[in-house]
Amino acid sequence: MDLFAAMKAFVAVADAGQFSLASERLGLSRAMASKQVMDLEAHLGLRLLNRTTRRVSLTDEGAGYLERCRDILSAIDEAEQEFASRALEPSGRLRVTAPMSFGASHLAPQIALYAARNPRVSVELILNDRHVDLVEEGFDVAIRIGRLADSSLVAKKIGEMRLIACTAPSYLSARGRPQTPGDLADHECVLYSYASAGAVWNFTGPAGRESVRVGGRVVCNNGEAICNIAVAGLGVIAQPDFIVAGHLAMGALVRILPGYVMEPTGIYAIHTSRRYVPLKIRSFIDLLSAAFACPAV
Repeated sequence: MDLFAAMKAFVAVADAGQFSLASERLGLSRAMASKQVMDLEAHLGLRLLNRTTRRVSLTDEGAGYLERCRDILSAIDEAEQEFASRALEPSGRLRVTAPMSFGASHLAPQIALYAARNPRVSVELILNDRHVDLVEEGFDVAIRIGRLADSSLVAKKIGEMRLIACTAPSYLSARGRPQTPGDLADHECVLYSYASAGAVWNFTGPAGRESVRVGGRVVCNNGEAICNIAVAGLGVIAQPDFIVAGHLAMGALVRILPGYVMEPTGIYAIHTSRRYVPLKIRSFIDLLSAAFACPAV
């Protein structure tokens, strides 16, 4: 027995006062409407209706049960309307995590735009350079840059960035300018703790792809801090274009290895759901895809 359908049939019959009119309103045959009410009475072990050849009337138990049915059906209807509207308009809380530098410079303006366009969504942005566990820490979306580990998470590529090998003019004056990627093995390099490729830097040049394992005395987990260390003259860095662009424009850092470029790296939006992705997540990722479709530099 479909209890929900049987309750609807009972209420319709009680309101109409007869099975024929109630069955028309329900879009059922008279026999089906009658059967649903009889099944409900059998399920409850109570007679809900007094029946005559022309009309029906409520028993005392039926009158009490009718009010409870109205409350239940009304609550179900309200819930359906509320959550159906959520499928049409983003709503609820959206928790997003992203790397610090990218989050502050590029993601924050998009968060503001998304919040302005979606007044029923509240957004919490947490900036952290480590890879968080979306499920354990309760995030809806994570922005990640670089090679992705295999996982059950869903990844959507929203853009690209490129690492730029550069250093301060004072470092080049003291240590000389490297001519090929292989020369970097003999230079002081400032490394990024969370680099997906570790201490291996990959370049493409006249001879094709070249990889070099670099090393240095300083390792840091934040790109802005690494830039500042390089500006102070400590060593060579390979950092995203969106972090070093300002330092390059001012001359605080200079690009090295003309004729060589580092491989582009994907920027991804990560989420957990594969089916029935909430509209707040889908619409947010769509906005980021449009915003970051081209490399930053």
